[in-house]
This record gives sequence, C-alpha cells and structure tokens, in this order.
Amino acid sequence: MKLESISLKRSDRLNEKWVQDQITDEPSVLGLGDLVLKDKERMQPNAGRLDLLLQDPETLKRYEVEIQLGATDESHIIRTIEYWDIERRRYPQYEHAAVIVAEEITSRF
Repeated sequence: MKLESISLKRSDRLNEKWVQDQITDEPSVLGLGDLVLKDKERMQPNAGRLDLLLQDPETLKRYEVEIQLGATDESHIIRTIEYWDIERRRYPQYEHAAVIVAEEITSRF
C-alpha cells in the first residue's frame, strides 16, 4: 500500500485537537520515552494555554508541548518558549524541556 501525504492544516476532519488526542492517548509517539500526561490545555498566567504537559515518571522531567498545524512560525516558537519559561519558574524542582510538534519545521528554525 502506498502512503499518501496529507496536510492536517487543510484537512476538514483532522485538526489540532485530533493531534492532541493522539499524543494524549500515546505520548510515546513523540519519541521522548514513556511519558505520562500531567495536564491538557493548561492555563498560563497572562499567556494563554499550554497544549500538553507531559512528564517522565522516572526522572520527573517535564515536557511543555505545543502543537502547530502546518509549518513552524515565529509566534509559535516564541509561545512555546514562553510556556516553557513560565512552567520552569513555577516548578523549579523539575527539569523542563520545550517541545513543538509541527507538520513542518523549516530550516530557519
């Protein structure tokens, strides 16, 4: 069977919520290990909502995950770093990593 590449950004039925649900159901799809979901759509003070907060149950390292359909852009990169910074300041006892999930990560980023 030949696989067909599709654009989630242009899809009528596959959207950011669908991607978020796929990662929530099976965080290992990110290739970061056996992570557990800590929170979904986590409110950030004066900054919006973090798509997913995942954690490694052994090391307790936290992953602030932002999802973007289509190619990465400046605003999403900044938002990802902003959420990572907020979380690491609020919870300094944990190691933190910013993660962006996008259909395309351009050479610029």
